[in-house]
Amino acid sequence: MIQETWGEHEALLYKPPRSRGRVAPPQPQTLRLTAPGEVFGLEQGGLLPELHLRYETYGYLNQARDNAVLVFHAWTGSAHLAGTYDEPTLKLLSPLEQAFGADGWWDALVGPGRVLDTRHSFVICANHIGSCYGSTGPLSRNPLTGEPYGPEFPAITVRDMARAQVRLLDHLGIERVTVLGGSLGGMVALEFALLYPERVRQLIVLAAPTTHGPWARAFNRLSREAVLSDPGYRGGYYSEQPLGLQLARAIAMLSFRSPHSFNLRWNENPVKGESYVLYQGEKFIRRFDANAYLVLSNAMDTHDVARGRGSLEAALNRLRSIPSLWVGIDTDVLYTAAEVRLGALLSGGEYREIQSPHGHDAFLIETDQVEEILTAFLR
Repeated sequence: MIQETWGEHEALLYKPPRSRGRVAPPQPQTLRLTAPGEVFGLEQGGLLPELHLRYETYGYLNQARDNAVLVFHAWTGSAHLAGTYDEPTLKLLSPLEQAFGADGWWDALVGPGRVLDTRHSFVICANHIGSCYGSTGPLSRNPLTGEPYGPEFPAITVRDMARAQVRLLDHLGIERVTVLGGSLGGMVALEFALLYPERVRQLIVLAAPTTHGPWARAFNRLSREAVLSDPGYRGGYYSEQPLGLQLARAIAMLSFRSPHSFNLRWNENPVKGESYVLYQGEKFIRRFDANAYLVLSNAMDTHDVARGRGSLEAALNRLRSIPSLWVGIDTDVLYTAAEVRLGALLSGGEYREIQSPHGHDAFLIETDQVEEILTAFLR
């Protein structure tokens, strides 16, 4: 049976789990860098006096410390990549983390006998800075004021996200990793490889472009305007999540899917398609924060691997020494297959394509295809 379930984009088609092993119930951890010498400067001039990173690990680091895989999540994802929290762990988490759900967002691909095989790999996933699931973001307390940052959280970039996560590797004593990410996570993986090529063994980019272009930026702008124009947003000093966040998510949902996906499901009753995106917005407001949504949306719009590196060709040429896999989706209207294919061409990487009616979300939905593609590359 296939049914709707929670997930990174709130609209995954859940398939019954395979018989292969799952990871044990994970225990979220938090890296806290609070010493004066650990102030985290940001690309656009701001700074974070403290840096917290919520993360989870699966499997074991081998003696050589060379079996790590670092997975970067998408826009509204979290560090909870795989497994199911036990009840005591879930109760200790924040209300938004509890609302995200007990199940990991890419659980089908992580565990014994799966493509990210925890018998052989040490898999790591951390919540991006700017988010609302345990890492430093707008809901965090600003140590300089004693109050939550709220709308005063400084502007961040995709490069800042990558720079923050290298701190986690330093903390864990890991020099080189395979980096993997989809959507925003793919952008962070790209920047990580460009910033720290000596620390990347392999690079995997799923459904992510080299530049956040005008089409994707237009969707982001509409989503932000839906939040900012809501009187309930109150300049970012709201006491409850503004209803504009619901509309923002509904707009974004249209970019996560494809016309073919909607026709398959609602051609006989188009009104249900309209209700569907609104319902996804209603669910989303229970598990995310509006200020974090705006911070991450603006960060995505900064994504341009050529910025400060000359041309796009010159930037991606730096990746030719790193084995890379670029995975596009044939029906992705947000980050088209052609955009992803271009990244593979200019970096000398391998290109594969997911065939799916479901658009951008296919990298989360079509786990069988993703597993086949990744297995062939990682073997």
